Amino acid sequence: MPDKNVQNVEFAAPLWLNKNRKAFLQSRRIELLEKIEEFGSITKASKAAGMSYKGAWDAVNSMNNLADKPLTLNVTGGRSGGGTSLTEEGRNLIRMFRLVEAQHQSALQSIGRTDDLDRVMNLMQRISMRLSAKNVFYGTVSSIKVENLLAEVCLELKSKHRIYSMITAESVETLGLESGEAAYAVIKASSVLIASDLLQGRFSARNLLHGRVVSIRTDMLMGEVVLDIGGGDTVVATVTSGGVLNLDIKEGDQACAVIDATQVIIGVA
Repeated sequence: MPDKNVQNVEFAAPLWLNKNRKAFLQSRRIELLEKIEEFGSITKASKAAGMSYKGAWDAVNSMNNLADKPLTLNVTGGRSGGGTSLTEEGRNLIRMFRLVEAQHQSALQSIGRTDDLDRVMNLMQRISMRLSAKNVFYGTVSSIKVENLLAEVCLELKSKHRIYSMITAESVETLGLESGEAAYAVIKASSVLIASDLLQGRFSARNLLHGRVVSIRTDMLMGEVVLDIGGGDTVVATVTSGGVLNLDIKEGDQACAVIDATQVIIGVA
């Protein structure tokens, strides 16, 4: 018996073709052209396609205006009183659209297969996250050490850097954290220190992320330093303008982001 709590998720997206930044073709318009081919009349075709006569007429005019060659041909007079038929260009357009539509649907179905669906949904969740913190890192929990009320969680990033966080043991349980599972490390830019020469100092901070300076911006009071730490990950630090000056660094230089483990927030999707 199927589980009623399981929700089947499927990807669905209508196919649109634009031309000159204007809507040219979509399934509803193609259906209208197919009905015109079947009935030889816009009046009958509009009814069969569930459209008003004016809507159908406007759609046909719009398509003809945007097409390189006419898609329909109006026939006047005769025993049947005239009508509308498709040109060879119109018939070719229907065949082309339906072929692309089939490929489009096939691609969506392949994405919807279990493994791909989980991967894509996780990616969409990561992209849609909105946080005030500038540093949000996605990684895998590599270790969890619990000692009384506190726990040390280690997250391995794409860059192979490891970020350590000190959180409560209760939070580990609440978040359902386990080694090998995906998680996020969230760090405010104001909690990141930048060091240009680690040989001249010792740091109690657990996290030392080495990278290359890719951006330095300053105003009268504050500055922002961005380090590329590899794997598509960057670290943003906000420091005083005086602090940036004292660092004596420029874009392209090597530097290190210093982050205390207590300033790292762990989250899960």
